[in-house]
Amino acid sequence: MNNERLKKYPRLWVFFVLLLSLSGDLFAAEINVAVASNFKTTLQKLAADFKGKTGHELIISSASSGKLYAQIKHGAPYDVFLSADEKRVDLLLAENIAGAESAYIYALGKLVLISNIAPPTVVNGQGCKQVLTSSQLRWLAISNPDIAPYGLAAKQVIDKLGLWQRLRSRIVMGENIAQAFQFVSTKNAEAGFVAESMLRMAEQTEYVCTWHVPAELYSPIKQKMLLLKKAKGNLAANVFLLYMKSVEAKEIIKSAGYDVL
Repeated sequence: MNNERLKKYPRLWVFFVLLLSLSGDLFAAEINVAVASNFKTTLQKLAADFKGKTGHELIISSASSGKLYAQIKHGAPYDVFLSADEKRVDLLLAENIAGAESAYIYALGKLVLISNIAPPTVVNGQGCKQVLTSSQLRWLAISNPDIAPYGLAAKQVIDKLGLWQRLRSRIVMGENIAQAFQFVSTKNAEAGFVAESMLRMAEQTEYVCTWHVPAELYSPIKQKMLLLKKAKGNLAANVFLLYMKSVEAKEIIKSAGYDVL
């Protein structure tokens, strides 16, 4: 089936996925998937839908994109890698660990500031932004910008606002975005930059305010995935790649707080 036709008519992806997996549970397989921390909960929802459609099961491992990239370079037995950025995927392509034909931007991430202290004032609905200059702010949580794309985005925002020198001594870094979120939710930090998707998956978490950071303050968070070369002949893994391009998968991703291309 022609790839351009599949792109033009997205619902054909689902048909093709089902066509490739007509054997269903008779040949159900496991797929080892490495996923960036911010996307883990969304992937679990996708995994349930995918298993219902094909019988194939995802075995999910989650960490920062940088840590997963290092694991893959050292031979970790993953079939598919869902990064929170393009950089790590492109590095694997350059290192010939994966084939370019499988690379796909599956989600566009959004950055949000959350705080468990009240902003001093509210101006144009952006009161939470003022927490960054509040005297009550002792600790600001971000994920490590060297290994976590959302951490890099947070650092870009702080730089653009001209607050890096003022805040750098108050910044506490999590290894990944989930840990940064945990710092705020446990009140070990008064505020933190997290993925918007995390607000959807933590409805019971208490926070006083949020600031949806304008996209122009940070580089686009293009979350990219690929099939590792060792799994090229893995039918189930290839079926999963096709499923991720389906209308149904994109609806699940959008409902979790991401944009899609």
